[in-house]
Amino acid sequence: MKNKSVNQRRKTAQFQLTSRFSLILFGLLILFNLLFILLSVGYLFEHIENRASNILEAIEKGEASGDTWDTLVNAYVSADEEDALQVILADGSVVSSEDAEEIFADINQGRVMPFLEDIVFTEDGIYYTKTQEVDGDQVTIAINGEDSVELAYGLFMISSFLNLIAVVIGSLLIYWSVGKWSQKLTGMAQEIAAIEQSRQGELSVSEEPIEIRSVALAFNKLLKEQRETIEREKRFVADASHELRTPLAAIRGHVQLIQRRGTKHPEVIPSSMAFIDKESKRLETLSNQLLDLEKNQSQEEMTLVNVSQIVREECEKQATIVPQSIEYFVENQCMKRGHKRDFQQIIQNLLENAAKYSPVDQPIHVTLTQEQRQLSLTVADFGIGIPDDKKALIFERFYRVEDSRSSQIAGSGIGLSLVKQLADKYHAKITVIDNQPQGSIFKLAFPNERER
Repeated sequence: MKNKSVNQRRKTAQFQLTSRFSLILFGLLILFNLLFILLSVGYLFEHIENRASNILEAIEKGEASGDTWDTLVNAYVSADEEDALQVILADGSVVSSEDAEEIFADINQGRVMPFLEDIVFTEDGIYYTKTQEVDGDQVTIAINGEDSVELAYGLFMISSFLNLIAVVIGSLLIYWSVGKWSQKLTGMAQEIAAIEQSRQGELSVSEEPIEIRSVALAFNKLLKEQRETIEREKRFVADASHELRTPLAAIRGHVQLIQRRGTKHPEVIPSSMAFIDKESKRLETLSNQLLDLEKNQSQEEMTLVNVSQIVREECEKQATIVPQSIEYFVENQCMKRGHKRDFQQIIQNLLENAAKYSPVDQPIHVTLTQEQRQLSLTVADFGIGIPDDKKALIFERFYRVEDSRSSQIAGSGIGLSLVKQLADKYHAKITVIDNQPQGSIFKLAFPNERER
C-alpha cells in the first residue's frame, strides 16, 4: 500500500512539475558553475602569466643597470611560493635560483596539456613556464600555480555548496508554489467527481490561469451537449416506444380478432388483413426512418456531388409515386461537397411531406438555384398549411400538427426531423413560410464552404 501511495504521488502534476523545474534549476546552476570555473581559471592563468611577464621585464631592467645574474635570480623569485628562475648564459654556464634545478627537473618530467603548452603538471604541483632571451642569455621562469589552483578549488567548493543549498531551497519553493497552483486542478477534479455523483451542476470557471479557464469552459460545454444528447435520446426512446406500440397493438388486436371470429365470421379476415398490411408497412417505414436518423450520425468522407442531378431524379421518381404533379426548375451543375444519400433524403422527405398535405389536383413546385456558390432549395405546396405557432415544432421527432385535417393523414412524424438533422449537418438554414393563397414553402439555404 505504501509503495502504491508513493507511485501515485509521483504521478501527480505537483511532483512531476517540481521534478522538472528542479532539474532545470540544477542544470542551470551546473552551467553557471562551469562558466564560473572557466572564467576563474582564465583569470588565474592571466594573473600567473602577468606575474611571469613582470618578473622578466624587471630582469631586463636589472640587466640593463649592470646587476649580475647571481644577484638577479634570487631577487625576483620567492622561495616560499616555490617559483624558480634559470639562466643559460651565452658561454653555456647556468645560473639558477634556489631549488631551481630540482624544480626544473620535475618540470621536464611533467605532463603538458595539448592546448596549454605553458602549463606543466608535476608531482609537486602545477607550473607556468616562460622562456625569454635577455641580451643573449636565455632566461626561463617557472611560476608555481598550486596556490591559485587551491583558491579556484576552494571557490568551486563554496559555490557548489551554495548551489546545493539553492537547489534544495528552490525545490521546496517550487514544490510549494506548484502545490498552490495544482490545488485548482485538484479542486476541478473534486468538482467533476461531485458532478458525476449528483448528475447536475457544472464546473466553476475562474478568471485565471487562462489554460484552466479554457479547460473548464470546454468541459462545461461538453457537459451541456452530453446532457442535451441524453435528454434527446430519452425523449426519442419514449416517443419511439409510443409510436411503435400503437401499430403493434393494433396489429395484435386484429390478429386476436381473426383468431376469435375468423372461423365463424370469415368476412372479418379481409378487412383485418388489409389493416395488418397497412400497419406493418407503417412499421417498416418508421423503422427505416429511425435507421436513417442513426446513419446520419456517422462521419463518412464527403465528396463533390451534383445536386442538380439528384433533385431531378428524385422529382421524377416521386412523380410516379404521389398523385400530385411535380413541377421543378433546376439550374444545371449545382455542385456541393457532401453525401449523395443525404440530398436524396432531403428532397424525398420534403416531397413526401408536401404530397401528404396537398390536394391531388394541386401541383408541387421544386426550385434549385445557385448564387455565388450558395445553394437554395425550395419545395412549395398548396396544402392545408402550418399555423405560425407550430412551424418551430414540426422538425421535432414524432411531432405532428394536431388538428382535424392533419390528424387523419398517415405519417410517422420523422421525415421533417430527418430533413432538419441533415440541414444542420451541412450548416444549412431551413425556413418555413406560408404559400399563397394557401399551403407552405420549405426553403433550405446551403452556405458555401467559406461561410461555414
